[in-house]
Amino acid sequence: MEDHNLDLRADKESWLAMVESLLNARGWATDDPPIDMIQTHISVVLLGRRHVLKLKKPVDFGFLDYTTLEKCRHACETEIKLNRRLCPDIYLRVQPIVETESGFQLSDVGRVVDYGVLMKRLPNDLMVDRMVARNVITESIIDRIADRLSHFHQEAMRGPEIDSYGSPELIRRNWEENFAQTAPYISRTITAPEYGFIRTQTTRWLDNLDDLLKARVRDGRICDGHGDVRCESICVTNGICIFDCIEFNERFRCGDVASEVAFLSMDLHARGRPDLGYYFSERYQAHPADPQIFILLPFYKCYRAYVRGKVLSFRLDEPEFSEDEREVAASRARNYFDLARRYAAPLTKPTIIGVAGLSGTGKTSVARAIAEELGLRVISSDAVRKSLFGSGKQSSRYGEGIYNVEAGRLTYQKLMEQGHTFFNKDKGVILDATFQRAKDRSLVREMATANGAKWRLIECQTPTDLIHERLDRRDTLKDGLSDATWETYLHQRNHFEPVASSSKATHLVLDTRSSQCENSHAATDWLRANDHN
Repeated sequence: MEDHNLDLRADKESWLAMVESLLNARGWATDDPPIDMIQTHISVVLLGRRHVLKLKKPVDFGFLDYTTLEKCRHACETEIKLNRRLCPDIYLRVQPIVETESGFQLSDVGRVVDYGVLMKRLPNDLMVDRMVARNVITESIIDRIADRLSHFHQEAMRGPEIDSYGSPELIRRNWEENFAQTAPYISRTITAPEYGFIRTQTTRWLDNLDDLLKARVRDGRICDGHGDVRCESICVTNGICIFDCIEFNERFRCGDVASEVAFLSMDLHARGRPDLGYYFSERYQAHPADPQIFILLPFYKCYRAYVRGKVLSFRLDEPEFSEDEREVAASRARNYFDLARRYAAPLTKPTIIGVAGLSGTGKTSVARAIAEELGLRVISSDAVRKSLFGSGKQSSRYGEGIYNVEAGRLTYQKLMEQGHTFFNKDKGVILDATFQRAKDRSLVREMATANGAKWRLIECQTPTDLIHERLDRRDTLKDGLSDATWETYLHQRNHFEPVASSSKATHLVLDTRSSQCENSHAATDWLRANDHN
């Protein structure tokens, strides 16, 4: 038998060959095979029917080092300890890999050549990334995730050593490391203008946010968190399992809770649901209130998107990925860098944005998606109406109950009051309402003029058959604030007062047949293009 005692992890090709052999190795439960394999830039994951074995590649990126057997074992032990905080029943044990006369095996007996983390396999169809892809994710699920993460953050470890990870000096160091590590990928996955723009904006951000970042440390907003809160790391079990935290570097795991919120918000955006990215941030902020979090979210979302672009770029130089896999990684990296650029480009002028349209045209999704990208807050007439009158499910017909004329007048009055409050605080706000009466649109425009703000109206439209489909689906899911039905839409259509002819710089008619990202990016591009008009 060949002697691998020189440390199998010292030779990456030999290590990868060992991993391949584990697909058919002894040690798997009889009902686990067949075993599939997936790779990231730092791990190889072997997936059985009931169990998962996660192996750490023998790599040294500076911010992590798995190059020796002892370092690998320690990392596996740490991973299990940390992940049991959010998934107590999933992480089973450190699994030794041994070499025998008949090959490599999963066993506690024999000469150990590697270690992995053995876990229970979670159901694929309950993973949030899969649910987003199937369009079955709901606001109620997002609310549960926000509540779970908030409680975790409240109970997470804090202290002077952990506080250091939220200091402006360390955050600046993290950014500089990102720029140094992505410089080789300029013109490959990130353009020179993007690189320069994000770097300039980051410097400006860090200068402007210095006092706030220090205040976050004083206020106890820095904790030993998860570090990698993405859709693919969340399973919608009864208790919401958020797994696969960062064990290899405290600098990437510990930090401001706003950074973790920003990560999932950004990831939902990247997966085509910017509206849910915003909704998640809004719900987290309410569990309990964190009044400063929305100021920091654009900064941290830019950071998280940039890091994802960087990590995917690394695959371009890793030989174990095929040419097709590297092309996919490059395309995804470009999308993340574009997203980082968008987060780094807020509006520069005080602006009040009205997002109007009949029920089913997607106005709420557009309003939230714009807010997600631009770092603004949304005030929704549906939320205002329910806060004033409670649920109207028992009397939600058009023109009746909480939808009668007087209720409508009070709703728009409160909408403007809350909008004014947020505008004074943030120098910008998005108002989400039907705005079917010219009078209501005029009142908001006058409020903008009186406060020296730009007034922008985005009018959502879409074909009738798509509206019918959306309203039917909403009724099936029983999700969200709106009570609107097909009958509601027909009444609104008959009573909608057309928007008077106005400048293309102030009024955008947005066809919402496209994807959410295409719709919202068209809107934000228009807003930026007219920022100085």
